[in-house]
Amino acid sequence: MPIHLIGLGLGTIEYLTLGALETAEKMDELFIDTYTSWIHRELMKYLEERFGEKLVKADRSMLEEKIGKLIEKAEEKEIGILVPGDPLIATTHISIILEAKRRNVPVHVIYGVSIISASASASGLQAYKFGRITTIPRDGVGIETCYRVVAENLEKGLHSLILLDTADGGLRIPDALKMLMKVEDEFGYGIFHRNSMVICLARIGSSEEFRWAGKISDAVKIDYPPPPHLIIVPGELHFTEAEALKEILKADEKLVESYRPPRYERGRVRSYILKVEKVLDEIEMRTDSEKVMEVIEIVKSYLEDSKKFLENGEVFNALAAISYAEGLLDSLKNIGYVDFKWPRT
Repeated sequence: MPIHLIGLGLGTIEYLTLGALETAEKMDELFIDTYTSWIHRELMKYLEERFGEKLVKADRSMLEEKIGKLIEKAEEKEIGILVPGDPLIATTHISIILEAKRRNVPVHVIYGVSIISASASASGLQAYKFGRITTIPRDGVGIETCYRVVAENLEKGLHSLILLDTADGGLRIPDALKMLMKVEDEFGYGIFHRNSMVICLARIGSSEEFRWAGKISDAVKIDYPPPPHLIIVPGELHFTEAEALKEILKADEKLVESYRPPRYERGRVRSYILKVEKVLDEIEMRTDSEKVMEVIEIVKSYLEDSKKFLENGEVFNALAAISYAEGLLDSLKNIGYVDFKWPRT
């Protein structure tokens, strides 16, 4: 018999689908995942009243370390696992499917509404313009990774969805932003300073839903409803996205119109390109060797390649090309064939 992964949607009764309920009704044993995401108390009460003693609250140990025992039961019984959101998005439940397949136990998935898609809808941003998703745990461990993911997304002009921990009362937006501002002090990419724009969402899909966009300096002062909370750092804004932020989320018009996502690596590559251009304009030749002139032409070729890569958004290739150009120039200078000084900026 199959083991059933049943999506509960956004954690409120309104997003519980008929398919989820009908499948849950047929189960011989029913477990509910209580650790990977948030479940509204009203939904939990509803499920407890509807399914009674058949509903068992499952912790991380039961659904990870002891999952083999549940799969063994599925060989003889209909076993269902209720999972907040969509069972296979932002959770570890793919491991359940893999283990079941190893034991030749079929798996049936009932999909649910995920915060991944709902957050894009709630923000007014276009879903296909989001980059890698990242998470901040309550204790802040790995916060530097979150910062780097946002930086990588911004280099590509993409929006960043930051999920905040829901365990033990959840991580609140002001606390998460303060953590990120500390990393900003260390890294200095210009992503999380006081005047940076962020989108703050809380309890999406519930009657307490909160949506707001503005400066970090204001975001840390807001009295939010209880978690779950999440943060979105916008990338390049399409004009319809900008209008949505102003009209739907009531963001300050000047803030939105002047918004340009920081692109640290692009700026760094541009500065290297300018340096190489300046050196080529002022370089002093110490020899008229044809071989040296051939190398100079190669430098110019790398320079043009770097410009084209940067224009096409290929920042890594642009950096590699301009680095080759710099290396060749330094080699010519060290040998004594040319003389120049690298500009400071």
